Amino acid sequence: MLLLFIHGLDSSSTTWSPFLNIDEDQPYHRSFPSYAVDLRGHGQSPLSTSSEFSPEAIVDDLTSFLSNIAVKPPFDPVPAVIPKVVVVGHSMGGRVAMLLAAKLAGALEGSLPFELSKVIIEDMDVKVRNKPPFEVTWDPPGGDFDRSFVSCDDCVAALITSGYDEKRVKDWVVDGRIRETADSKWWSDVNPQTRALCYERILGSECGADAMEAIRAEEWQENVTLVVAGGTGPRGTVCDKESLEKMRRRLRGCDYFTVENAGHSIHKTHKDAFSNIVDGVCRQAEE
Repeated sequence: MLLLFIHGLDSSSTTWSPFLNIDEDQPYHRSFPSYAVDLRGHGQSPLSTSSEFSPEAIVDDLTSFLSNIAVKPPFDPVPAVIPKVVVVGHSMGGRVAMLLAAKLAGALEGSLPFELSKVIIEDMDVKVRNKPPFEVTWDPPGGDFDRSFVSCDDCVAALITSGYDEKRVKDWVVDGRIRETADSKWWSDVNPQTRALCYERILGSECGADAMEAIRAEEWQENVTLVVAGGTGPRGTVCDKESLEKMRRRLRGCDYFTVENAGHSIHKTHKDAFSNIVDGVCRQAEE
């Protein structure tokens, strides 16, 4: 079995670093090979072109990634029993996990070198978010945002000018989303162009609801786990109550957890509680 962790918007694979190292003395899920990816336009991954950015392209990226991993050590040579995959997605990454499940739930047995077994959706619903909490722009409008900068100050200024809050941007210098590279330049894991595209084509579209219905049509809903932050306020859950209730009705049989007082990033604010949920899902997948 292997685990794949998917980050949220304006983030990168590094958010999952504490969950990745194999350690038999740590929680159950840490005994399995675990991977985290940078989605298109996030972290170290290039955006490519705006015209090629779509939910389908992102799902294809992940399918290719898993297919490549599943035929390499420790899964090489391809075993008689193909590895099961548990996918964990935070926020927008949770919606992406649903899109992946919608595509692969009906895959013919043996058509891929892995089996998608479970998905865990961390603090995300299927609500269409037409209006982002703040607007971003980039220069030149309609062009590409260059994430490499001569200095940290230039990087910070460019992101603030694009619409990001100054405190948030300066926090990114501390947590490493803005960092110095080996060639003495500065790199931003965050791309305002990507953010705008994500709202336009993922968060602001019906793709989440469509994925939910596809999962339901394949009767795959019992393999879905919803984990919702119980905290409120600006750092609490981002989920819409009505949308969550709709998900629970349509995905009848899914597992549902509320982590009391947890912030939106449950895997950070309540790491142990979140790890226990991941452990339980992995044990189910192994049965």
